[in-house]
Amino acid sequence: MTDLRELFEDAAQAPPPTRLLADEVFAAGRRRLRRRRTAMAGAALAVTACAVAAASVVALPGSGAGPAPVDDRVAGAAATGTPGVLPHPGRIQWMRAADSQHLYLALSTCSGGPCKTVWQLVGSDDGGRTWTERGAPAQFAEALVLGPDLLLVDRPPAPPGGGRWTLEASRDGGRSWQPTGTGPTVPAVAPGSFAVCRPDPDAEPDGTATPGSEPCRVHAFDPVTNRVSPLAEQPAQILVDRQVIAESNGRLWAPGFDRESARPAVATSTDGGRSWSSHTFAEMSACGAESCPLVQISVGPDGVDYAVVTDAQRRAVYRHTSAGGWQRRPGADQIPFEPADPGSFVTPDGSHVVYQATEGRGDSISTYRFWAARRGGEGYQQVELPGLPRMFSPVLRARDGWLYARGDGDVSYGSADGWTWVPLNRR
Repeated sequence: MTDLRELFEDAAQAPPPTRLLADEVFAAGRRRLRRRRTAMAGAALAVTACAVAAASVVALPGSGAGPAPVDDRVAGAAATGTPGVLPHPGRIQWMRAADSQHLYLALSTCSGGPCKTVWQLVGSDDGGRTWTERGAPAQFAEALVLGPDLLLVDRPPAPPGGGRWTLEASRDGGRSWQPTGTGPTVPAVAPGSFAVCRPDPDAEPDGTATPGSEPCRVHAFDPVTNRVSPLAEQPAQILVDRQVIAESNGRLWAPGFDRESARPAVATSTDGGRSWSSHTFAEMSACGAESCPLVQISVGPDGVDYAVVTDAQRRAVYRHTSAGGWQRRPGADQIPFEPADPGSFVTPDGSHVVYQATEGRGDSISTYRFWAARRGGEGYQQVELPGLPRMFSPVLRARDGWLYARGDGDVSYGSADGWTWVPLNRR
């Protein structure tokens, strides 16, 4: 049984029955799986996680907007007016955004049974002021929002349990979909194409593996030809299927695990994947993908990026600049460590915000406390983020630097500066 299936079963079977959402299923299952493995393995392995991709894929460095500093472009991304009413009654399963104006939500179509995995996609082209249904309800594992109207989804086999997963693309904001093809090996991600991490065909020859359960290789998706092509040069470390590949100021980031030591590692490329260099976090203990979460990369403005690294017993924060490389961030050790997925984001003013997970209502929803290191500051201080509820999914960054998250109570939230948050929908 794969970790992904185990996470779903753990979360779905855990009493009491709660209103589990797609993101929460993984979070709840991960927490229970960690506790069980902690009891079995003792101090050697105290945490476990299954890495499933977030909706962050990147264009060739230099061909997209990328994170922006605080200026009129970011300030203008703030939502104004009354948020729109969602056109479908289902609960929000996840939220994705191409930028501050082009938003997507997946809504459940029923409360139980086989149709619980059938979702209705809705979208907004005006920052949440109005919402419309996009296509018919359908099953899909993950949606990658590559541009305002460009999406990729993994479709499960029908009937479930056999056959191949298929990758489909939409160029009209989710209203229609076309299966992608496979292209020949390419040297780099060309302008207008996007870097995605797809299953390694050597590890998944029949295409039947559940998303998130197998190693992956970096590919280039060309929306013009609708083909996905593997890169000739691959990162040295082990990558996990459909994980996040981040981009910041012309640099690609691919987190993984060192093949020899099993320690957390990050590969980076400044030429669109034509060549890669790797950094292993030697201070962290060996644990590998079966026992520890991936390095969590948070890209920021002006080429200053952060990595939250978690091993079996602790969390560490590293700061990266082109001139200085990786340096451990002082003061992060004071943030209480919880056996839950690490999370952080960088505000447009360059501050680094880490959220500390605590147990919430039942075991399916996490509450968070916030700790921030201001740009140029030394330590982390507990802070409040007005407007953002304490129960929410991880904060994600759109390509224009805008930040967003799905909150408790079936409401999505956005922020232009990372400090003040506003709702983006209502019922």
